[in-house]
Amino acid sequence: MTSQEQTPRRRMIALLTGTLLSSHQLAQLLGMPVRQVEDHMTHIVKTLARDPARTFVLEPSTCQDCTYTFRDRTRLTRPSRCPRCRSEGITSPRFGIREEHIS
Repeated sequence: MTSQEQTPRRRMIALLTGTLLSSHQLAQLLGMPVRQVEDHMTHIVKTLARDPARTFVLEPSTCQDCTYTFRDRTRLTRPSRCPRCRSEGITSPRFGIREEHIS
């Protein structure tokens, strides 16, 4: 099946396997809006939760000024401000999929 015949979510899963990408990078690779990528991500997380062979990986956003890391954030979007220093210079979270080798 070619990449154009796959659903957007399957293409996203293929792109995320073995690497870390932000929603902006995924949007550019797939040719779709960032918000649409973020909507698909919530469904991908649920799908991968049921798959013992694959694990969803989330690299959290960080503040570029004070290096605060948003470890406890559950939303997959970029925060608007840092709670510690109020800076708006926040990196986007990056997503990936790690394949587990089940024997």
